[in-house]
Amino acid sequence: MAEPFKPQSLTIKELFTNADSKYKIPQYQRPYKWEDEQVEKLWEDIYEAFENGEENYFLGSIITAKPRDNEKSSYVDVVDGQQRLTTLTILLCVIRDMFPNLNEDAEDESAVKSVMIQHSIAEFGQYQRLKLNTHAQHKSDFEKEVQKGNTLTLKKPYKYQIRTDEEPKYKFINTACIFKEKLESLDKDEAEKLVNYLFNQVQLIRIDCTNREFAIKLFQVLNDRGMDLTAADLLKSFLLQKLYDKYSDDPEHSKIQEEQFISDWREMEQTIKTSDINLNELFIIYEYHLLGANPKKSLNDELQNAFKDKDPNEVIEDLKTFASKYYKEIYEKEDKVLFSFRYIRWSMYWKSIILTAIHTDYKHYEEVKNTLRRFYYLYWVAGKTLSQIKQSSFNLIKWIKEEKDITYINDELTKKIQNDKIIDLVKRNLTSEQVASEPWIKPLLLLMEYNVTDNSKLSFIPLSKDVHLEHILPVRYKKFEEWNHISKEEAAKWLNTVGNLTLLGGAKNIEASNNPFSIKMGVYKGKGKYDSKNDKITAFLITQSIVNDFETNKYNQQWTIESIHDRWGWFFNEVEELLEVDFSDVKSKLQPELV
Repeated sequence: MAEPFKPQSLTIKELFTNADSKYKIPQYQRPYKWEDEQVEKLWEDIYEAFENGEENYFLGSIITAKPRDNEKSSYVDVVDGQQRLTTLTILLCVIRDMFPNLNEDAEDESAVKSVMIQHSIAEFGQYQRLKLNTHAQHKSDFEKEVQKGNTLTLKKPYKYQIRTDEEPKYKFINTACIFKEKLESLDKDEAEKLVNYLFNQVQLIRIDCTNREFAIKLFQVLNDRGMDLTAADLLKSFLLQKLYDKYSDDPEHSKIQEEQFISDWREMEQTIKTSDINLNELFIIYEYHLLGANPKKSLNDELQNAFKDKDPNEVIEDLKTFASKYYKEIYEKEDKVLFSFRYIRWSMYWKSIILTAIHTDYKHYEEVKNTLRRFYYLYWVAGKTLSQIKQSSFNLIKWIKEEKDITYINDELTKKIQNDKIIDLVKRNLTSEQVASEPWIKPLLLLMEYNVTDNSKLSFIPLSKDVHLEHILPVRYKKFEEWNHISKEEAAKWLNTVGNLTLLGGAKNIEASNNPFSIKMGVYKGKGKYDSKNDKITAFLITQSIVNDFETNKYNQQWTIESIHDRWGWFFNEVEELLEVDFSDVKSKLQPELV
């Protein structure tokens, strides 16, 4: 019985010049990905081994297989190792262009001459040693810029070009420029010795498999045991293997199905690249959606188990739809409630719940959004952590998939809130004398901002450095006698409470600083004297209301204890509406808690 695979230890010279050294990157592979960090690391590893005089340096492994669609082809498919193989090919092309007379005077038979470099890149000048079939344009760019071009004329691309995965040609060019710079730093003698070392003493393990199915299985086993691949990579290979197995008796139909799979996968990838999550995070959200329960195994194991009895093309079609709905209905959607979720730490959970409701066309979608926001914000303000909301989050996914009525869901969550005594904790924390230091205070104020903003002017406000928490009575109020109407005891009690806080843009906040109230109002209104860019009223409507009170001479154009009490009442009216909690006792008490 023939062995399903054959490992060979090959030097770089053998890897590129043996009779069977013709490689094809199949279309299901991702485009070339390596950027500065990976290329620099490869160079440093080889150069360090050379400098240290290591007899041999092991560079890793590649897995190949005979192409399924053409068993008589002289090429082998690269199932794993394409990034390394492509990078080495680029290095050979730079050596070819930089040293056209390499080792011409050397008498040592092991010395690498220019003709050997040429032969490593193109067999007899006719066949390319490495074919990129992942995309026709990528293949054309690789040949034009690297294999057939002059790499010495290439200029290092801009960072934004290198990071564009849709245009891997910039990564090809960038890799060539890095190698050109490295080789230029060496004198001719050292460079020739390094090339000799590279060809004769740097080795890889090439594992040749009899068919692609076994190659992908081997690829999965090796990478499950610690090699640097994502769960998305492993799941892609798992689904492809299932597809090949399913259509093993019909190669022509298998090829059609494979092309459809690759097309759908790439569309899904492209959709996610333009959003705020990566592919692995999409798979986590999808895993939670499928399970509706806390995973007991790794992401890869759970999803492989979920996909084992499903058609691979149906799986990828559903994933593509799932990704599209995330992009259109969550990431791009201008929605006040969805905006408020973006500030919450438990992003994988709320995204899974919301996307499950969208994906299953849950009839109470709008209601469940508000229910979920209330639940998460109450637990956040109460000081609870992930462990307190985790199981309920999975329950919500399960209830939505079971099409439970919103009344049932609200009742279940209300029971949990009551059992955990959440409302008491929320009241205690919101009335604290030290609210200003809490991580949830800015998000809560932003929720209030959305609540008073007209839908026609709606846009997401990032929780960035430009959104500042403004103390209306300033922290260093003692510097100005204009604040003498507020006693030291009153200031200590109210300074960091919800009655004395609002939102302000960074530049305005810096200018307002610890000034008297009248100067602050000038800055709020856009009459700051230090920064001409601040000549417009603050964009925050919840802060404009303070300006309105000032201009109507409310509280005699001063910020007083009475105005702080008024702001306190306003704050709790807003939270009462947003989180559906009765704050009557808090509003009437007008007394912060020492927490």
